[in-house]
Amino acid sequence: MILLILNLLSQWKIKFYLILAFASFFINGVFAQEKASITEYLGSAFESNLVKSDLESVSFLKNYNYNLPLIKSIDLRSETRDFLFQRQEYTMRIKPNSLKAIDTQKKIYQNKLEKVKLDNQFIFNQALKKRYLLLVDYLFTEQEIKLETKKLGNLNDKLAVSGQKIYETNFDIKELIKSEDELLKLKLKLSNLKNSQERQYLLLIALFNFRGDSLMMVSNDLISPEQIIENTRHKFSEESLEIKQQKLKLITLENEMEFNHSKSNQLLDYVQAKYTGDDNIIFDETISIGIGINLPFFGSNRQRKGDYYFEKLDEENELKQLVETKEYDENNMRNEFTAVISNYKILTQHMEESSVSSLLETYEQMDGVSPLLLLNLVIMQNERELQALKSKHQLYKLYIERLAIQGALFQHPLRNYLSASREFIR
Repeated sequence: MILLILNLLSQWKIKFYLILAFASFFINGVFAQEKASITEYLGSAFESNLVKSDLESVSFLKNYNYNLPLIKSIDLRSETRDFLFQRQEYTMRIKPNSLKAIDTQKKIYQNKLEKVKLDNQFIFNQALKKRYLLLVDYLFTEQEIKLETKKLGNLNDKLAVSGQKIYETNFDIKELIKSEDELLKLKLKLSNLKNSQERQYLLLIALFNFRGDSLMMVSNDLISPEQIIENTRHKFSEESLEIKQQKLKLITLENEMEFNHSKSNQLLDYVQAKYTGDDNIIFDETISIGIGINLPFFGSNRQRKGDYYFEKLDEENELKQLVETKEYDENNMRNEFTAVISNYKILTQHMEESSVSSLLETYEQMDGVSPLLLLNLVIMQNERELQALKSKHQLYKLYIERLAIQGALFQHPLRNYLSASREFIR
């Protein structure tokens, strides 16, 4: 009897230590998991190496002295007459830049600086949009896995019940085969979904530059579908970066032509001072001042002007095409978004008005109802929940795409458009 008691105590201690170890591991795992809000994750776009590098280049260009100097060049010349070094001649010639060329050069450099800023803004916008869409996919993949796992459990229950009725006279073998095929497809689908979620998670933490053990995205303040639908009524008139870049090309082209024109039509070529004299005779010294004038020759820039007008015409045509493309994309996106909203409303309304839920509640309280009938109703409800989730996923993706096309996603101050309260990102 004593040995039996000791044996039981020994087994109880082993179980206690195993439970304690498991609890310790679980607690450590929970506390090791770090949390991050959607706003913090989106703000990581500022920490991108590419974005940082671009910001540094803009800062350098701003501080760079790009002004065209007033004096283009200074020449000092010395000439000996009749090999008599006492009668040396000295000449200083100063060539200036025209005021028009100096002013136009400033405009050209400012345009180039603006181009760099627009290019950097485009890179940042792409980085921000990428983070938005990746997060939407990650959050909805997580929800889809939960629903598909729930459906998997119901299918397994259905197969178990069907297996018990295999010897009944009214047993339907086709229904069993169909259920097994559905189960196999669902397992493969779940495996693909989990692989996709793993890839999304790895990319997410790489973009977030996360170095911890585990990261959990907190989405308590996620915008609702109703708010998204309400926000579609607001229109944004922000001009696209592509159109801004193309307009800047045209302005720069005009400034460059103006710069070349001011250089070729510069009236004053140089100012010159000359000193000639004999070192031994003080009165035999002369100082003269001269200027050089460029005479206009109208045929010199004819070919350059022709090239300029052809290039300007090409750039203007490209600008028109960009405007037309943007209008087409916006209209196409608006129509697609309207269709998705309509589908989402139909699915949610159908789920609310569907009799499946009420039938389930009624049948569960009745005696003698076939378990297969109940399971079929539950699986049907699972299917509708999945359809509604996929429609909701598409709604959120097109919401972000539409904001990106309109330029609203990148308007300053930057806001978190996945937040119900539209938190400031920075």
